[in-house]
Amino acid sequence: MKKLLSLISLTCFLSFHITYGQENKIQEIVSVVKNYYSLERENIHVHLNKSIFIANENIWFKGYIYYSKKNTPFFSTTNIFALLKNSENETLVSKLLYGSAGSFEGSFELPENLNSGIYYLQFYTNWMNNFSEDQSAIYKIEVINPNSPGKSTANDTEVKINVYPEGGVFLKNKTNTLGVSVKGCKNQPLPITEVLLYNNNETIQTIPLDKNGFGKFEYYALEEKSTDSLSVILSDKTYTVALPEAQEKGITLKLTNKANSNKTLLELKTNKNTYNEIQNSPIYILIHKDENAFILETKFTDNITDQELVIIDDYLFSGLNTIRILDSNLNEVAQRLLYKDFENSTPVKITQSGKENGDILFSGETAANANLSITVLPSQTKSLSNNSILNDFMLSPYIQNYYDINTFEYFNNDTKPNENLDQYLLCSKSKYKWQSIKQNPPKEKYSFDIGLKIKGVINQNLKEGKSYIVRLTSYDALIEEKTEVINKNEFYFDNLILADSCKLNFELLENGKSITPKLYVNTLNNTSKYNKEYIPEDSTCYSSGNVSSPDDFPDIEKETIRLKEVVIETKREKLQYANTLGNGQLRGYKITKAESVGFPTVLDLIRYEGYEVRNRPDSAVAVYGRWGNTINGMKSSPDVYLDNFRLMKLDILRDILTSEVDEFYINKHMSAPTVQNRIGIIKIYRKKQPFNETKERPLFNYTVEDGFEKISPFKNTTYTSGYNGIGFRNYGLIHWLPTIISDENGKFNFSIQLIYKGEVKIIIKGVTPEGKIISEVKTINL
Repeated sequence: MKKLLSLISLTCFLSFHITYGQENKIQEIVSVVKNYYSLERENIHVHLNKSIFIANENIWFKGYIYYSKKNTPFFSTTNIFALLKNSENETLVSKLLYGSAGSFEGSFELPENLNSGIYYLQFYTNWMNNFSEDQSAIYKIEVINPNSPGKSTANDTEVKINVYPEGGVFLKNKTNTLGVSVKGCKNQPLPITEVLLYNNNETIQTIPLDKNGFGKFEYYALEEKSTDSLSVILSDKTYTVALPEAQEKGITLKLTNKANSNKTLLELKTNKNTYNEIQNSPIYILIHKDENAFILETKFTDNITDQELVIIDDYLFSGLNTIRILDSNLNEVAQRLLYKDFENSTPVKITQSGKENGDILFSGETAANANLSITVLPSQTKSLSNNSILNDFMLSPYIQNYYDINTFEYFNNDTKPNENLDQYLLCSKSKYKWQSIKQNPPKEKYSFDIGLKIKGVINQNLKEGKSYIVRLTSYDALIEEKTEVINKNEFYFDNLILADSCKLNFELLENGKSITPKLYVNTLNNTSKYNKEYIPEDSTCYSSGNVSSPDDFPDIEKETIRLKEVVIETKREKLQYANTLGNGQLRGYKITKAESVGFPTVLDLIRYEGYEVRNRPDSAVAVYGRWGNTINGMKSSPDVYLDNFRLMKLDILRDILTSEVDEFYINKHMSAPTVQNRIGIIKIYRKKQPFNETKERPLFNYTVEDGFEKISPFKNTTYTSGYNGIGFRNYGLIHWLPTIISDENGKFNFSIQLIYKGEVKIIIKGVTPEGKIISEVKTINL
């Protein structure tokens, strides 16, 4: 006999008579969940140009930062650390990367003498150290050095068969749903399509597997220890694993997606041994995504050991939900993950539009102001990465286990969008442990860094009654800032965007007069060790040496050639500030004579770009967007920079002629990482220097170490063995485009240098300002 239940929310307890003590328990659950998820968490996905590299190549990448709690880009992150590690978890290279408006880019140079083997890329922020869970992004790559064999090839002689009781409980004297996964040594899928359930050497059931090696089946646990087993066959060899032991007591949880409906059936089952201990005691069903939650309370009564609950999609949250079954003492007794579909992606179209100067031209269309990256590989490549942006933003932030699988089909299957995904989730656990949620909420011990922080100490006596100011100037960084000297002769500069090896000049002013400074200067937050250790895969997963023929690998030269940049605008003079930190997602152009005549003042130029400009003699200059208001209903306004200085007041723009401007950069939809949460960025670079000449003044010079990595323009490898051989088709790179921004109508253009003829894969990833994800693979002929 089954008992039917109805769902209630945190704020609407209408279906049950709840006592005061029970209500306190519910409020305790509410408080615990909200407290644990009160701090915002960043999620990172990194688009790699490929996954297998030849020694002496470059690893090119574009990173996207996401706020999975709200399904939007995380615009305010600026400081990202990137590590290249070997299979022994030793850090070989570390970098500080600059993030702007939810993305970043960079590269790692692989040395010529690097051994063949498995390596890892890890990306994290200092803020992530506040959490007990690993929030970093980790990607496995393989390096092949034909002249230096190492542990590089997979050892597929090991087959791992794992069994996962649904909800984490395998209960005696009950029918249980068991998930099964079949993987290779390094958690990769194998060419196995089914698992056989054996009893006394006879097959009693055949369990189909999806492409990633997951399946499920029903099983009645008659005894605590069963003689039944699961077996698979690979290369004429049989691999067998026994079923796990069944528990004497517990509560099982089963989910069934209702076909062609917006409902999910949740079943709770217990056995008679358990019923006698829990009858009439409250059981809480917690459904939550981060701090957003619904709670249901029920009891096992009237000797009924099975209960059913129909969950309507309205009670689920967009994305990955965690369902936890809690006993009367709020201990977790079962857990399950459930994904609710929502419109989280947007399509992209590309078409060949012609040829020009040895390039193939493409036009594309997607959502407006989308931030994209593209890699182009031969269609038969062995280097196509399984790293899915949808997985990294929708699933990985919540899932504990890691599999080297292709989750792309889980989100791109029109016929059965959730069936295989649900099998995967059945075999997965939440990375957020209930015991930690109850007892160890994160505390803000590590800062959310925006730019670099410089600390200085003046090593000289300062006179009482005098005012002391430190002026910081840098021709490299195009900055000029001032700060007061505080107690203990200290001074600080915060939120500085400084490239590695940037040269800074410090000037000490006493009552406005320059005096000789004696200083000690240090950069405080340019390094940050991540406090969660990643344990690489067991080295037994790889055999020594390369089993492939030398012809399978392309020959490359030490020197590289630079391929042409993306050309979207009409051809202009080369931009001087295009690679300046923070300008990667801005549309920039040189000011021509025609623009100087057509738009006499820079305010005219800003108005032409679509902004509303208020310029009255009796009031301050103001610039407003015409495409929406801020969250508090006020008109949106952009951040305006003049020679890399953010203007607090815009009145200075009245006096600037367009003819005085060298370059102009704009992105009308970028959310700026400031407390005002402005929408849009405008950067104006004048032809003259942004700060006064300082050569005649006494200065203290300082060079920034481990500053933000300078963005290197893409340079492809020179493949001396040619672009048509098997080596290039296996491991070569045709082109890499780290940043393309679609226009207001979703249009964009790009070009590929014609170095390869034949079928290619164009891998496109990206994010829109609203948080919609772009993830497509196009196969075309060049």
